Amino acid sequence: MRYLLGLDLGTSSVRAAVVDPEGRLVGVAGEEYPIVAPQLGWAEQDPEAWVNAAYRTVRSVLNQVGISGSEVLAVGLSGQMHGLVLVDENGMCLRPAIIWPDKRTEAQRRQLAQKLNQNELYQITGLPLATGFLGLSLLWVKEHEPETYSRIRKVLLPKDYIRYRLTGQLATDPTDASGTLLFDVAARKWSEDLLGGLELAPELLPSVLESLQIGGELTPEAAEATGLLAGTPVAVGGGDQAMAALGLGLKPGEVASTIATGGQLVTITPETIIDPGRRMHTLSYITPERSILMGAVLAAGLSLRWFRDTLGQLEKEAARNLGVSAYELLSLEAARAAPGSDGLFFLPYLSGERTPHMDPRARGCFIGLTLSHTKAHMARAVMEGVSFALKDSLLIMQELGVGIERIILSGGGARSRVWQQIQADIYGFPVQVVQRDEHSSYGAALAAGVAAGEYRDLSDALSRARSDELLQAEYVYPIEGNVKLYQEQYEYYKALYPALKTVFGGESGE
Repeated sequence: MRYLLGLDLGTSSVRAAVVDPEGRLVGVAGEEYPIVAPQLGWAEQDPEAWVNAAYRTVRSVLNQVGISGSEVLAVGLSGQMHGLVLVDENGMCLRPAIIWPDKRTEAQRRQLAQKLNQNELYQITGLPLATGFLGLSLLWVKEHEPETYSRIRKVLLPKDYIRYRLTGQLATDPTDASGTLLFDVAARKWSEDLLGGLELAPELLPSVLESLQIGGELTPEAAEATGLLAGTPVAVGGGDQAMAALGLGLKPGEVASTIATGGQLVTITPETIIDPGRRMHTLSYITPERSILMGAVLAAGLSLRWFRDTLGQLEKEAARNLGVSAYELLSLEAARAAPGSDGLFFLPYLSGERTPHMDPRARGCFIGLTLSHTKAHMARAVMEGVSFALKDSLLIMQELGVGIERIILSGGGARSRVWQQIQADIYGFPVQVVQRDEHSSYGAALAAGVAAGEYRDLSDALSRARSDELLQAEYVYPIEGNVKLYQEQYEYYKALYPALKTVFGGESGE
């Protein structure tokens, strides 16, 4: 039997998934790495740490499944989007990668807001002008590190650097390129007009290959490091949102609500939808005839992680003694509080915010604290606040004419029973909880199967993704009384950001 291997370079960890030809997930391994903040608001990672973690994770999953590298037919890639990796003429990284939560480019964002017509920029790129995107990070390097900028041979996205280290090939794909602020989404190519207007050399950017084609073969060096066979084909792959959509088997009319480090509400549309309010992200999909419409919350699961690390020390200690996750104990704690947290609100803006506010200066807040509130109320308020933030995107999708037939939960937030119910109640929709935790790495494996000819086409791969496991996934239904309560609370929630915007630092955006 020949297997497919998907590798997903996430923000907090790398994940490797082994999938058999029938689309069954047979093994998963992962390894974490840190985000480094040399200065307040910065977010960087060491690309070499990614590579070493990826190598070890591949070896680990092969050992776990009990197969040799020669039994892997092809490798597919997925990765965190928007990040900036700079390599010199020898293929060496020139500096740490600047990744998507980074806020250092606020000055560049403001300059471009004055220099460019933001409506025209949004029409071309499908992206609002916000910190964290590769294009702005590259402009920051050009301004603040000119010696480094002068030595750049190629600008890469995170997963493309992994492919380079596996195959020696420099390239990207439309799904990941569409998250850079330099890509023409409709034409599926780098925007010459934008590059010229920003005085960025086009030759710095990699060639754009389609996600479902082979992007190179494993080098002998990478084969030795991973335990795979030299010459194994490596698919181009895509950004994590596109690969997760593939891994979930997402179709038009279905929405994926993902709570991981960040949070995303994602749907596939048969046409390119551009939000006149510039609140949503329009990204390329893995096939030209469809697009991705996405709303993003920067600190979703990250908000609960912050709560765990700052106020959940007892849960962390108890979890170690009990052999469970601290998040499980925090979920039990949150379940002790009544829906609505007795009037306590949480704004999950610990890293600024994207949809719908696009404000890097927004800050996280607990609002409405009283002497009667407990840790249980606070834990629940965090979960409710993240879900309210994602509801913002859901309502915008409906405003833009997107029909919603099904909401599928994924990510770490989907493992918490109380958070599942909170999402169903706040969205006012039944939500489907899939049993498979791996989506981006699983989708990357399916993409590798299409590229290597194991599957006839994308439809064949999607039919494998929509296995009985997904179709028989559990539904969580909204509770009528909770829905009414949360509708009332949502009106208060919506009023909080406008009331606090000047406290956060003044007007955002223009």
